[in-house]
Formats: sequence, structure tokens, C-alpha cells
Amino acid sequence: GTLYMFGLNQRGQCGSGTFSPNVWDPSPIHGLASKRYVLDHGTGIGENLFKEFKEQENPIVSVALGLQHGIALDSKGQAFCWGKGERGQLGQGRRLADDEEGQDDEPNENRTFEHALHVDNFYDPYATTSTKEDIYAPLLSPSDSKIGLISAGMNFSLAVTSSNLPYIWGKNCVPNPSFSASDFNIRSKPVEDSTYPRYVPGLPTNLQIIKVACGTHHAAMLLEDGSIWAVGVATDSPVPMWDEAVEILTPGIVDASEIISFQAGFDRTVIVSGLESGKRQVIEIQLWSNEELRQYGAVRPSYLDWLDQEDESQKVLSVHRGWMHTVVVTES
Repeated sequence: GTLYMFGLNQRGQCGSGTFSPNVWDPSPIHGLASKRYVLDHGTGIGENLFKEFKEQENPIVSVALGLQHGIALDSKGQAFCWGKGERGQLGQGRRLADDEEGQDDEPNENRTFEHALHVDNFYDPYATTSTKEDIYAPLLSPSDSKIGLISAGMNFSLAVTSSNLPYIWGKNCVPNPSFSASDFNIRSKPVEDSTYPRYVPGLPTNLQIIKVACGTHHAAMLLEDGSIWAVGVATDSPVPMWDEAVEILTPGIVDASEIISFQAGFDRTVIVSGLESGKRQVIEIQLWSNEELRQYGAVRPSYLDWLDQEDESQKVLSVHRGWMHTVVVTES
């Protein structure tokens, strides 16, 4: 469909083409098109090319919002970001070819934009064709880099390509290669910002990622076998776990074909699924650094006891977690 935004706009988070205190009326987001399409159909010149382009190249099929940035996915698999970008939230950087986690200075990588920008620097994690003369890591082919799933945390974004590769970018979501937990330095952080889409390793490559959801500081991915994998800030550890995904729900607990809702909020992920009995199963999980907690940490939220007492016949449709509040939606 057509995407409209309204609300606070000091950081361009409404994507309306201007920085203003507020956007009071629903307004279209500018720049939701590829550069080729804008050149063929737009009237702007130079830096105003996308800022003044109010059309959409394709219908928008998914959208997610962070604290002050947004990400949208269109029907052709193109991802776009807009809003605050000082910490790489808009994914406009490039990965260097000769540095495992390096990134070069791109003119737009740490800038805030009042209009949408196409995110297309998805490097190939399995490429073997780079040479010593290459500045940047080789990118995925246009077909492999089409995006199928998106989500957003407080200050980061997540996307999964049609070729089943997960990428993440934004604030404090890439391991700092110079950090040492044993040789603590108050000036050294365990993580750094990633201005480019960084491939997330650790997941089984033979299983499809079918749903994604982000809390404020973690990203969760549901696989076709019902397992859930995550990266981010663990509930029980001050050192973030962004280096590779870990399993936080083992297969066999939920049936992936019966998933009704997959949502993340603050520090946890909530899954609503159907059972053979016709009832609903609601499971809440968190990202733990402790492996035993990850294996046995799935719980049935206590607020469901209240719902059962009110009306046992109610079926949960979805659960949405905020920082200090929860919304439960039922079918009736």
C-alpha cells in the first residue's frame, strides 16, 4: 500500500522531505524508490533528488519503526530507511574488503535524512572473488539481495534477504575486534556501530527464516523448524551478544506452521501459536548468555492466568510488549 507518516519530526523521522517540529497530518514519505526510478520520473537535481520525490515506485508491504528512524519494504524486495542516522541506523555505509569488520567513510553513512534512502550495500558473506585491489567487499547479486523480511529495534535495523541471509546495522551491533574482557579498558567498548548491513552468522543455513522481530536491544528470528535464534543484549549479561546468533528456543515447542503472532518488545519475545485442541499457546522468551537458561527459559506469561479467570474461552491473537506495559489482543 501507500505509506504515510505523522508525529514528531525533528530528526526527519516522518520522512516528509523537511525537518520540522511536527507533522500533524498523515503525509507520504519522500524517496521510496530506486535511484534509476527517481532519475526517470523525478524532477529534483543533486541532493534534492530524493528529498523532492513524493511518489512510491512500488507498494509498501512491511514497515517497522525504531526510536527515531524507520525502515520500509516494498513489493519488489527493496528496503528503505529514513530519519536519525548518526549511529548507522540507515545502513548507508560499505564494508571494506580487507578488514573483517571494517567500514570506510561514506558521505551518507552517519547522517540524518528527512527522506527515505535505498539500502543496497548487502555484501556477500561467502564471496571468494575479491582481490587485493578491491576496496569494498563484494556485494550480493541483485536477485540475492532482494529483501523478504524487516524489523527495527530502538537504534538498529534488521533485514533478511530472499536468499535467507540475515543482516543487521545501527548502534552498537557489531563486535569490537580490539575489545578484551580480560584486559579491561574503560575506553574500549565490546561493541561498535555498524553503518553497513552486517551479516549475522550462527544460524543453521539449511533452515529458512520465516519471521523476525526486534525488541529495543535484541533481534529474534523464527526458523521453519520452530526454533528461535537471537542476537543483542542479554538479560543476564552486561556484554552484548552481537557476534553470532544463538538458539533461545529449541525445536518442538512451537509448530512453525501454526504461528499466529511473533512479536518482540523491550527485552523479550512473545510467540502465539495454535494447538491441535483449538486453544492458543503463548510463550515468552528472553536472550540469555547462560546456555541453560536459553534451553529452559521459555515461560507461559502470568497475565494469562488473569485472562483465563476473566473468560476461559478467549483466544489470544497477539501480545505486544512495551518498556513497562503489555497489550494483549484477543479474537473477540
